[in-house]
Amino acid sequence: IAGKVRLEGHFKKPPPLKIFKNRDFCGSEVPNKSLLVGPDGAVQNAVIVIPGARRERTESPLKALVLDNKNCAFVPHVQVAPVGSELLLLNNDPILHDVHARLGSETLFNVGLPTWRQVKKRLTRTGIVTMECDVLHTWMSAYIVVTSNPHFTVTDEKGEFAIDGIAAGTYEIEVWHEKLGSQSRRVTVTAGSTLRVDFIYRLTTNGPN
Repeated sequence: IAGKVRLEGHFKKPPPLKIFKNRDFCGSEVPNKSLLVGPDGAVQNAVIVIPGARRERTESPLKALVLDNKNCAFVPHVQVAPVGSELLLLNNDPILHDVHARLGSETLFNVGLPTWRQVKKRLTRTGIVTMECDVLHTWMSAYIVVTSNPHFTVTDEKGEFAIDGIAAGTYEIEVWHEKLGSQSRRVTVTAGSTLRVDFIYRLTTNGPN
């Protein structure tokens, strides 16, 4: 399955995020990655998941993820991984950071990260995990979508995605974006072919729909 996620309607780029602490290193602002839209409305960092899809191959879907602190921001901003995957927490900045991971209002872990420290955490719960920095770096955030499904990806800077190895069948494709919300589409995959599926978020005066 391959496709693209686009945004239609009047779009205003989110302003940079203001910095209130460690400005001698971080500067006065950092880029706002909450809504990255490229040419033709291409939406980056939309998560695609296909629940219930069967794999044509049997290799383990588990991933080794990295969440780094670089230039006073979490990198990468959005990731997706199967439940049980391991997350390595790093800090490449010369200042203290913290990674506070929440699933809804529940804390999964809260780890202080001096520059020298590296910590590994296992992602044992499904859902949208929000990462924040509690040492007054209030502008910092990142997301990891943890799924029990073997088929998933994140759209690139062109808004495009591709997922292979899906067995023939009918499935519901789910799309999530931190600002634009969720969509789903029912599709039928046939053996030996690539199905094209595009998703469009339309901006109205009431927000995306």
